[in-house]
Amino acid sequence: MGMDLGEEDLLPSETVVLSKSANAMVRVSEFGLSRFAFDRVMVAAGLGGVEAIGGKLYVTDCRVVFKSHAVNRVRGAFSVFLPTVRDLRDTSSGIKRQLELASASQRFTFVVWGVPKVIAAIEDARARLDPAAVSRLAESATAHSARLGEGLQTAAGIETVNRFLTGLTHPGTGGAPSAPGTLAQTGLSGAGMSTALNLAELQYASRSAR
Repeated sequence: MGMDLGEEDLLPSETVVLSKSANAMVRVSEFGLSRFAFDRVMVAAGLGGVEAIGGKLYVTDCRVVFKSHAVNRVRGAFSVFLPTVRDLRDTSSGIKRQLELASASQRFTFVVWGVPKVIAAIEDARARLDPAAVSRLAESATAHSARLGEGLQTAAGIETVNRFLTGLTHPGTGGAPSAPGTLAQTGLSGAGMSTALNLAELQYASRSAR
C-alpha cells in the first residue's frame, strides 16, 4: 500500500489542502506487538512502549487522513473527520515536533514538521463546515465508507520477523519463532477500529447539528 492519496481514497468533491511526511505514534500494547528489536533510542527518549508508524499525513477540506508506508509492523490508513475534532494542540518539545488531535473517544499523536501550519490548515477547513455541510459529509462518508481507510492493523509477517530479532537483541523478551518457515508469514491481522469509530462520531455530530 502506497502513501499517496489517490482518487479512490477521496470522497466525491473532496480536496486535499496539505500533505506532510509524518509518524503516527501508537502504543505497542494496543496492537499486541512484541517489543521492538531496536527500541533503545525510543526508551532513552522516554518513549518506551510507543512505536512510530511512518507515513504521510493529509489535511483535506473535511478530514485528516494518515496513510502508512508498507515497511511498518502496524500499517494501513485512518481518517479523523474535522467536525469530530475536540482538541487540537502543538505538544512539541525540544527538537521533537508533535501534534495531538483528539475526538470524543480517541486521541491521536503525530510527529510532523510544521505543526503550526498543520493546525492552521485544520482549523481553517473546520471553520468552513456549517451544519448543512456536516450533514452532507456524514451522508457521503457513510455511502463511501470503503474510501476512508481500514484503520491501522498489524502486519503479521513483519511482526514475526521482529519477534525473531528481539530474541537476539533482548534475550528473554523476544521469543524467536520455533520454525524458520514462520518468517514467511504475510498479510494483515488485528483490528484497526479508529476510522469506524470516528465515522460513528461524525454521524452523531451531524444529528446534533440539525
